[in-house]
Amino acid sequence: MARVGKFLHSNSVSGTDSVLTGFATGVVHVHTLTSAGFTPASRYLGVVNGLEVRITGSTSPTTVTVRVCKDAAGDIAVVPDTVATLVAGITTAGTKSATFKIDLPIEQDQGAAGNTTLYVFAKVDSATGTPKFGTSTITWQE
Repeated sequence: MARVGKFLHSNSVSGTDSVLTGFATGVVHVHTLTSAGFTPASRYLGVVNGLEVRITGSTSPTTVTVRVCKDAAGDIAVVPDTVATLVAGITTAGTKSATFKIDLPIEQDQGAAGNTTLYVFAKVDSATGTPKFGTSTITWQE
């Protein structure tokens, strides 16, 4: 029997790259938007609902800017530069997070058939203390 309705999914990526005050192709989280039972044959077409990012290791940044792209070079943006205030952890001030509401249908067909990859780039307003691009989580629906 065919599945009917909206199905919510998430994809989390963790890293330890130092996040800078400008975008860099080496500071990126690569998200593959597939799930059990959902691996498109030709392209990803779905609604990306939100993005959560976590910056660790420094208390200096107060804002984070993200860009979501279809390509690893960061040239084909599907979510343009968006800024959010970082919220410090209650028990660990050096762990900060921000959440972005996207709610945007996205088609990903760059590169090759079956491409389900989106690239999340981040930059901060202050890199004092060497902040790290710790975790990013994309929530999406088919």
